[in-house]
Amino acid sequence: MIPAHISSRILTIGEAFRDREAGGIVSVIRTYADNFEVFRFVASSRERNFIDKVLYDLGGLFKMVFSLRGVDIVHIHTAAGRSFDKHMVYAAVARLLGRKVIMHIHGSRFKEYWKESSLRRKSRITKSLNRADATIVLSKSWQGWFKSIGVGNTTVLNNIIPYPSVPSEELPDDGRLHLLFLGEIGERKGVFDILKAIYDHEDEFQDRIHLVIGGRGDDNRLRKKISSYALGGDMVSFEGFVSGGKKAALLSEAQAYILPSHNEGLPISILEAMSYGCAIISSPVGGIPEIVGDDNGLLVPPGDTDAIAAAISSFLRMHCDGSLESLGHRSREKVAPFFPDAVLDSLEKIYSDLL
Repeated sequence: MIPAHISSRILTIGEAFRDREAGGIVSVIRTYADNFEVFRFVASSRERNFIDKVLYDLGGLFKMVFSLRGVDIVHIHTAAGRSFDKHMVYAAVARLLGRKVIMHIHGSRFKEYWKESSLRRKSRITKSLNRADATIVLSKSWQGWFKSIGVGNTTVLNNIIPYPSVPSEELPDDGRLHLLFLGEIGERKGVFDILKAIYDHEDEFQDRIHLVIGGRGDDNRLRKKISSYALGGDMVSFEGFVSGGKKAALLSEAQAYILPSHNEGLPISILEAMSYGCAIISSPVGGIPEIVGDDNGLLVPPGDTDAIAAAISSFLRMHCDGSLESLGHRSREKVAPFFPDAVLDSLEKIYSDLL
């Protein structure tokens, strides 16, 4: 818990998180809110529709200005693209009004955002980050990348995840390898690559694996693909967006979590799956190789469906001989630094140093 004598002097800026479930930033902010003795917050965005975005863009900045009484640090949670363009303005206004600023970089697309930016915008990005009193990044690999573009004030802070819920009863074993995917339904997270890998090796996987998919996005395309591949029923099931108790139940039932993303920062979903003791199949992008290795999973090249199928086959063999469980135990051990006690100690030190 961040004590009141510190937390009352922090104003957090980021996506609206109350009464809604989403990934990444929303999950982090919600966990912070649960662990700050006083949580002062202004929503700068809410991803519903265009009108909402405009209202939050305009209203959030004014709310920040009128919420600064007693505040010494403005902690801005931001991502790439439009999010960062907007939050550069928030940061500039907060500095102009004499507050210290933390830019907390989330989002997997920052490298693409940088590459697609003009020289003028690149200059604005680096100047904005270097003017901040601290720039928080999610992994050492991201810290190295930001250093390579001229950002010198970065500090690594682990993403925060809540402690896992413990199942009330032992789950039955039907002999299958239970795989779980949670995330945005689209190309970037690799869910269609997973389906193709299973379809191409259907004879091997039939009656031996069960993949559960949870998330939102291109739902219609996903359903059509499952139907055209004839993978429905006992082999692949789509649960739509899941949260709360349903999400905890799916994580508890899974032996393996699969997320062969094409780009990432450091996915909250992988960390949560590790906390439930899942072995991991993912890709070596962003900070993922820092938390997934041979001792708790397998990394496959993004988009390589043959490699995905080979990883599933390997896990299936390990599941049959009982050795997959050891990877799950190692996942639990490796994720401990991402639980609230560890992360909040580091965050409190960042705040205290600035104060």
